[in-house]
This record gives sequence, structure tokens and C-alpha cells, in this order.
Amino acid sequence: MNQFSLTNKEIIEYLEITPPFLMIDSVKEIVPGKKSYAVKKLNQDDWFFNCHLEKEKLMPGALIIEAMLQTLVLTIYTMDGHKGKLSFVTDITTKLFSKVSPDSQLDIYADLLSYKRGIAKGIVVTQVNNLKVSQGEFTLISPHDMPVPKH
Repeated sequence: MNQFSLTNKEIIEYLEITPPFLMIDSVKEIVPGKKSYAVKKLNQDDWFFNCHLEKEKLMPGALIIEAMLQTLVLTIYTMDGHKGKLSFVTDITTKLFSKVSPDSQLDIYADLLSYKRGIAKGIVVTQVNNLKVSQGEFTLISPHDMPVPKH
């Protein structure tokens, strides 16, 4: 299998998402069409810590889910012929188990379970210090790979 890593600049090129909404810093390992492992290093200066829950600084659950999606979609976008093409979320089922605080590292593990006729299904797990923080199942569609009905 063709395994490699991605820098922050390369992630931006694939996702076409830039900071502050880019929720992953680097991809440590990716196998196109199979799996990826990304990292988000959190610190006190991250914009969302200054405007979310003043009494206890936490990463918003919606942004954890966004990090999960960005990691999963990279397994699709790095497949041959997919760079520059979009995929859209059609279904999300997630569970959040633990808080994510500043000065921690969010490890994001995505597995693409299937990709057929433009429909992708995958699971993603996040961890902080080997403690499971969240888990999700996602379905995405890639219209460019969907069969076009014949008349």
C-alpha cells in the first residue's frame, strides 16, 4: 500500500480549507482509500478556547466532529483522480465521551470502510493521551463518481 504523510500546506491543498477552520495540523500516516491518522495540537491561543465556555476552556464538540470529517475525507481526496473534487456529508452518527482541553493533542484515526459508486462510509475515533474522546460513523457522497442515469 502507498503510505505517506501530509504537511499542513499539503492538507490545505487537498481540503481547500484554511485556518482558522482547518482542524488538523498534520497527517502522520495516510493510505489513500483506506485509512489516515491526523493530529491537532491544541493550545491556549486557539481561537475557539477564547469564545466557548468561559469557565472551562474546551474544544467545541462540533469542531471535534469537523476534525474527524477532515481526516476521513483526506482518505478519499488522496485517491487517484480525486484531488480537487468535492465530497459532501449525508449522514453523521457521533458520540462524544470526554472533554478536550488546551495544551493537549487530539489524535484522529479514520478508516474508510467502503467507497462504491461515489458513496463513502467510514468510521473515525479520536483520542487524547490514549483515552477515547469521540467516535463517529460517516457517510459521504462524491457526485463526480456517481453514475449518471442514461435516457
